[in-house]
Amino acid sequence: MKRPSKAQLTDYFSVTGFGSGIVKVADLNGDGQGELLFLQAGGEMGPEINTRGHRNIDPENLHLYCLTAVTFEGKVLWQDGTPWGRPEEPFIHHGGTDMLLADDIDADGRMEVVVIRRGELVLLDAATGAFRRSVPMLADNYLRVYSVQLGDPGNGKQLYCKVNDKAYPPWEYGNPNMVYNSDLSVLREPFAVRGSGHNIVAMDIDGDARDEIFNGYSLFDHDLTEIRRLDLGPEFDYVHDHADQINVCDMNGDGRLEVCYAGSEDFFVTDLLGQMLWRAHAGHSQSSVAGPWGPNHEARIIMSEKNLGLWGLDAAGSILWHRTDLNGYARGSVQWASDGERTSWALFRPQLQPITPTPYQSDPAWSRGLWPMFMDGDGTVLDVFPWDDAYAQPARLIRCTRSYDCGVSYGVLSWDVDGDGLDEVLIFDRHHVWVFHCEQ
Repeated sequence: MKRPSKAQLTDYFSVTGFGSGIVKVADLNGDGQGELLFLQAGGEMGPEINTRGHRNIDPENLHLYCLTAVTFEGKVLWQDGTPWGRPEEPFIHHGGTDMLLADDIDADGRMEVVVIRRGELVLLDAATGAFRRSVPMLADNYLRVYSVQLGDPGNGKQLYCKVNDKAYPPWEYGNPNMVYNSDLSVLREPFAVRGSGHNIVAMDIDGDARDEIFNGYSLFDHDLTEIRRLDLGPEFDYVHDHADQINVCDMNGDGRLEVCYAGSEDFFVTDLLGQMLWRAHAGHSQSSVAGPWGPNHEARIIMSEKNLGLWGLDAAGSILWHRTDLNGYARGSVQWASDGERTSWALFRPQLQPITPTPYQSDPAWSRGLWPMFMDGDGTVLDVFPWDDAYAQPARLIRCTRSYDCGVSYGVLSWDVDGDGLDEVLIFDRHHVWVFHCEQ
């Protein structure tokens, strides 16, 4: 595979005041162009159940909520809530990336924004931010919401909500789960899923125009009955060894879907029937991405471990490389152009190892090493996005061991901004957004 072409900066604007690490892109007002949503919230730090022992979480951080809609030119369209007000002391946020979504939930042809706001599920008009309705949730530590199609598409979608990790008695890790109708009435009362981790995958795999749900080590039909559960052996601890991330994709290009499970220890792959295809022993597999990233565009898997490096595997599970010198996550893939040839690359977002003791001052010199890059299937990182020292993040007081929870990091995502069939790459932090296009 050829090296990717260098990127060209096409847009650059400030989000100081309302910027955050939770950013979603969607066409909010139906004009055919994408807009950006920024959510400021404590995430996992916000729920009372998760704040015990986090001595640096104060009431302002605990109750933080501000949602801002912005154009790709940086113009604020609307804002709901109050932004963080202490610039000298960044707010702490951990997890909660899926607290926010934009979709046409009620099938009226217009977009809604759904957000979890400290123990309640809130529905807003996507174009204006106007309040539609809300409902209190069972507890304040629901941190993930997904739009799913479980019934007749003409009647709208459903909202599948789940606890991110720590449960409250008598529930196990990652539970309970709960499902709402488009009007926020309850479709399914709280229920448990063994091995429930940090995400679900909703996908129509049987062609009936309704989603099946992958959650934990189970597959559920559109009526939420369990179709099957993986048999991982009598020694497997379904309470502790949860599914950190599930990725359903045609991993090897044979036209059939496989299911990749990044468990809290090993990484393994099954077919849709739940038959184990292969398993790779790991320390703490956290997420995976797959794509045609080999030298001849053959399938490669990049598995990211939690503060333990990254692995490269082929479609049969053979370990190709293991890089402990890198820390961070390979997130999704981007369709890029190189010498007129469409190519796909993984996006790599570096992050710092946890640092103790706290509090401490961050160092702007860390910024260059945290700038996102491309990664290929051989584990080579490619410095595609031009760096300028003006992009460095200012020194700030870090109040937690994971500095990225205080914003010492750069987020990255891809989106076809100009409609040419190839992605632009958005890099963002709590102060700025950079939009990069392939340099032809």
